[in-house]
Amino acid sequence: MESIIQTEKECYISQSTTRLHKHHVYGGYGVRNLSEKYGLWIWLRADWHIQTPYAIHNNKPLRERIQREVQIIAMEHYGWSVDDFRQIFGRSFL
Repeated sequence: MESIIQTEKECYISQSTTRLHKHHVYGGYGVRNLSEKYGLWIWLRADWHIQTPYAIHNNKPLRERIQREVQIIAMEHYGWSVDDFRQIFGRSFL
């Protein structure tokens, strides 16, 4: 599915259009397939994805911030409550 988070293929953080990786926002909790199903993924430049200490996979505060932002967007997009989100993804990030 297309991302419901971004319409342009650019880094969610830097707006760069080079060296992009697809990042499933909810992937580490056994729900990567749900991130794909509901379009809850973003583009990240390689350094923001995995290659540096500040990358989302290595930076818990950044990862949690993005998870919160995307949960809010998903709830608005699909008309979900926090409980609806929790039922689907197993937890809330708010």
